[in-house]
Amino acid sequence: MDRNSRETVPVTVIYNCKKCKVGRRVEYTRIKGSINGHASRLDEAGKRISSGVWIERSGGGLPTVYGGDPLGICAGCGKAMSYGKLTSSLRPEVKCNATCQHARGFSCDCSCNGANHGMGWQVGAAGLFTKSIQSS
Repeated sequence: MDRNSRETVPVTVIYNCKKCKVGRRVEYTRIKGSINGHASRLDEAGKRISSGVWIERSGGGLPTVYGGDPLGICAGCGKAMSYGKLTSSLRPEVKCNATCQHARGFSCDCSCNGANHGMGWQVGAAGLFTKSIQSS
């Protein structure tokens, strides 16, 4: 890969709070061909945000501080959600339906090949909050 090449590929990450039964679908990008390239997006201020969320500081009477993408924090309980890269396998014989469209898991194996996975949940609806953010 040319070091100056900045061709990117889309990466979909699904966040899931099992306690509150909510989550998010967030679209990231990563540099094409990078072996250890992390998926990231640009926030409103143009700052690069990596996918995922983790604990930076906890305990000692201090509040827990999370690092990573703030979109990975559950709005209901304020804790980090589990997350994973959406993986898919095209199975034309399995019709895409509400099970896929309302999914909160990280794997899709139907005819949509991941395009509709989790998309049945919308902002303001109970359950999965779908948010697509494109980086430039």
